Amino acid sequence: MPFNNESGKQAGKISRRGRALPMDLRIGLHELVNKIINDLDYESLNAPQKIKLLDVALKYSLPRLSIEKSIEEPESPREIKITVIGSDGKEKIQSTPLDENFSVKKAFGFE
Repeated sequence: MPFNNESGKQAGKISRRGRALPMDLRIGLHELVNKIINDLDYESLNAPQKIKLLDVALKYSLPRLSIEKSIEEPESPREIKITVIGSDGKEKIQSTPLDENFSVKKAFGFE
């Protein structure tokens, strides 16, 4: 069967990718995980088991921290540099500060 517009639609209907678990199943899994974690005797674990538990726990907790991290605004540019290459191959660099007096004519050296 060739893959085209119609077969793609049919494949999308069959696929389960992208569908979330039902809410009652998610709640049940969450309760089960909490019960298992509360029943663990951490003091009886040996070092490799503790490291494995830490590894698994961090895989689920660190991505949330990176999403919650505030995104800083990038610093605005302070100047604009324009390089004009003449027909003779010589470069002329015009540097203009980006302030309240900025103009395109000034940036290109026409002012």
